Amino acid sequence: MKYNKFYILLLSGVLITSACKKEKLDSSSVFVDSSTEKNPLDNYIYNNYILNYNVDILYKYVDKESNLNYNLVPASYNSSVRLTKLFKYLGFEPYDDVTGSKAFIKRYFPKLINFIGTAAYNNNGTRILGTAEGAKKITLYEVNALNATTGVNADFLTDSYFHTIHHEFQHILNQTTDFPSSFRTISGTAYVDDVWNTIYPNNATGIGAAIAAGFISPYASSGDKEDFAELFSFYITLSATQFNAMLNVTGWSCYI
Repeated sequence: MKYNKFYILLLSGVLITSACKKEKLDSSSVFVDSSTEKNPLDNYIYNNYILNYNVDILYKYVDKESNLNYNLVPASYNSSVRLTKLFKYLGFEPYDDVTGSKAFIKRYFPKLINFIGTAAYNNNGTRILGTAEGAKKITLYEVNALNATTGVNADFLTDSYFHTIHHEFQHILNQTTDFPSSFRTISGTAYVDDVWNTIYPNNATGIGAAIAAGFISPYASSGDKEDFAELFSFYITLSATQFNAMLNVTGWSCYI
């Protein structure tokens, strides 16, 4: 019995000594930083967006930055190149010219622009062309519709992208400074919420009816926030002649 106890004690000491023995660690880390070679678009984004405005463009599809409730397609490289260059010229530089510097966009514009190739379609038949999330990100859809032909069509660019861009930016600006509360009283109870596309369908008759009811577009009738953002965006993207024509129901059909 004493022998067995001595043997167990001796064996325990050996195990403890072995366990405490220092092992020589490999100096090589198992975490290796991967590097991706930058293409011309990556360099353009870095030089013109990140350095100038502290804004990045995500054109390579990342699922966590996208809405998984929709079936979406990544933006193509060529379409992303076109929209990135147009965005700078028609999205940022007009504000730079009006304010006199890049400081306004750098301070207020979201830090990430996310490109998606296709639209996000809702169950009610409407489609989403853009979203603004918490003043941090703007997502633009249907980027793949931008090609050599549509890229020189001013009406297409306005309707598909830049109306949306300025609309979403207005939402973000309103998070900093809200629009006057008196604006909400103009239409009062005339807002129709989610059934706007049923009451004011996207055709000449529906658009005319929306304008006659005091809304700049059918979507503006969905609520006061959308009403203000739509009004701002149309005012920014249309000429004075076009905007004044929209205020006249009989003149609207020339611009649909």
